[in-house]
Amino acid sequence: MARSRFRPNRRNIAGLLKTPETHALIERKTRAVEGAAAAAARSDGWEGQFRTDVEAGDKRARGAVIGDYSTPYPEVSRRALLRGLDAARDVD
Repeated sequence: MARSRFRPNRRNIAGLLKTPETHALIERKTRAVEGAAAAAARSDGWEGQFRTDVEAGDKRARGAVIGDYSTPYPEVSRRALLRGLDAARDVD
C-alpha cells in the first residue's frame, strides 16, 4: 500500500500568519489564557501574576503567557497555566 505524503503549501501558510486578523486572533487567545490562568491561581489561593508577551513581526506572530514567579510552588503556576489553556478554545 502506498503511503500518502502531506506537503504543506508554505507560501500560503506564511501569508496566513502575516495577516492582521491572525495577529489579532493570537493576541485575543493569549490574553484569554493569561486571564484564565490568573483566575485559576486565585481560586487556588495565590495572587496569580502572569505576564503576556505578544509579538507581531513581519514574518510571524507569536503569543506567550509567562508563568507566575511570585509563588514559591511552581506546580501551582503550571496547573493554572494548563487550566488557562482551555479558555483559549472558547475565544474567537
